[in-house]
Amino acid sequence: LAVASAAGSDSFRDPGLALFLAVPPKDGNLAEAEKVLLAQVEGLADKPFTAEEVEAAKQRFANAFELSFNNVNAVATSLSEYIASGDWRLWFITRDAVAKVSVDDVNRVARTYLLPSNRTLARFIPTTEPKRAEIPVAPSAASLVDGYTGRAAVAAGEAFDPTPANIQARTDSFVLGDGLRVSLLPKKTRGEMATATLVFRFGDEAAITGRTDAAGYAGSLLMRGSKTLNREQIDKRFDDLKASVSVDGGPQNAYITVTTKREHLAEALALAADVLRNPAFPDSEFEQLREQSITGMEASRREPGRYVAEAMGKRFNHWPAGHPLAFRTLDENLAATRAVKLEDVRAFHRDFYGTATGEVAVVGDFDPVQMKQQLQELFTGWKSTRPFARIADSHRPVAAIRESFETPDKANAVLLARSEFPLNSNDPDYPALSIANRVFGGGGMASRLGDRIRQKDGLSYGVGSQIGVPDRDDNATFLIQASAAPENMTRLEAAMREELDRFVREGITAAELADAKDGLLTQMANARASDGTVASILRSNLYLDRTMQWTADNEAAIRALTVEQVNAAIKRHIRPESLSVFVAGDFAGAARKAGETK
Repeated sequence: LAVASAAGSDSFRDPGLALFLAVPPKDGNLAEAEKVLLAQVEGLADKPFTAEEVEAAKQRFANAFELSFNNVNAVATSLSEYIASGDWRLWFITRDAVAKVSVDDVNRVARTYLLPSNRTLARFIPTTEPKRAEIPVAPSAASLVDGYTGRAAVAAGEAFDPTPANIQARTDSFVLGDGLRVSLLPKKTRGEMATATLVFRFGDEAAITGRTDAAGYAGSLLMRGSKTLNREQIDKRFDDLKASVSVDGGPQNAYITVTTKREHLAEALALAADVLRNPAFPDSEFEQLREQSITGMEASRREPGRYVAEAMGKRFNHWPAGHPLAFRTLDENLAATRAVKLEDVRAFHRDFYGTATGEVAVVGDFDPVQMKQQLQELFTGWKSTRPFARIADSHRPVAAIRESFETPDKANAVLLARSEFPLNSNDPDYPALSIANRVFGGGGMASRLGDRIRQKDGLSYGVGSQIGVPDRDDNATFLIQASAAPENMTRLEAAMREELDRFVREGITAAELADAKDGLLTQMANARASDGTVASILRSNLYLDRTMQWTADNEAAIRALTVEQVNAAIKRHIRPESLSVFVAGDFAGAARKAGETK
């Protein structure tokens, strides 16, 4: 009946909403979906929640709370939210209160508030005798936190210095089997947490041609059922292990990420390996996933962002139709999605998947000897029958073009601008271009584009730039993106071009260089405070045959940059005359409204 459903409730200082949502497909039965949704929400008196359901939900809440402490930004944000509600300790009050909730509490609240007369529908039907729920006055924050004491502190972990040199010195790298490269960085962490990230590689250009859609579904369905566990059982088992886990795949790789406590890491990793190796590919899950994909694509059909992205994709595509890297339009994607069969998905997994070749990085609180043994046992014996070969993607010149698209009745207009140039991350100009992009549009409001277009001229809801630099090929991309009211797009585009011309002509200043250096280097250092980020860097280094010395050299090059070096790199690679611009919006409607007001 629906391709998606969701539920949630506000947790504001004042009374809020409980929201229940169903999204029927385009040709679905809306009336029946609404009927079933209301029966689920408002029929709990006849079919109350079970103790098992309540305990599972409490476990997920507790896991999310515990895992949030591995992200300092999440902790700071959560504390600030509860300060806004009255006191930062309310965060812990909430945690403790949820832990005490019983199945009787949940069902009592459902019977009290989830009433037909207490809801609002998109299609509202009034009643002559409404029964309204009385919302009691919430206790004050002061009364809740008075005398509160927290729980016992978790393990604090060690004071780890996340410099490239220290990360490299503490990391043990080796090869298991014929081609599974591994980096292990054991260290004491807060809460005894560890993160593992694994990528397994297979297939070459000829082998995956014509099979990329099946590959995408194979990866997306892995967590939706194995030969021994269904989707709900997999989720519950990982919840029981207090683990945040992802198992997915694409045309040339499969991957696993696991974050959990030391005591659960081995079991969570073994379960993830089983899910990867022994998927069930249930027919019902496949059809649901396909319907979700089709509904999502259809919903984007008239969006301005879809028009400009599709136009840009077609303009910069240099691959023949059918090639694994070739760009496809919305209609081409829809046709391919409708054509893929479940047997194609199963065949792709059977023909391509294997774990003997790839890269693994584990960072955090774990036993390295046991981890090495487990990785050997779980992954080295399963070889893909289709060996991996990377598909090269070299730079090819693309002449500049400008295209505009009408999207009637859309409040926002969108701009995308793109040019390409030959460069990769080993090029001496890479550090200079990283700084250049931060000054021009990569630094948010503290950038040339943000300052001019957003803050001074007030033309855009959001504007920025990025330079995408590959690690091996030489097809670097310079991209500008912005959104605005349709009536402002002409002025926005003109301002963007003016700022780009000035940027290339005059370059950056010494003050801008100093600010950009400080911001970029701080951002890079702060990122390495996350074990997940460090694990990703170590795994990427294995694939690229790098060590942390590459990171150290890159940061040293950034520190040593001069204004002259950055400006020379800008002139060499950023060419306004090669910029293709794509805009979409209700420009005719904006012009009509402007004429009506005159």
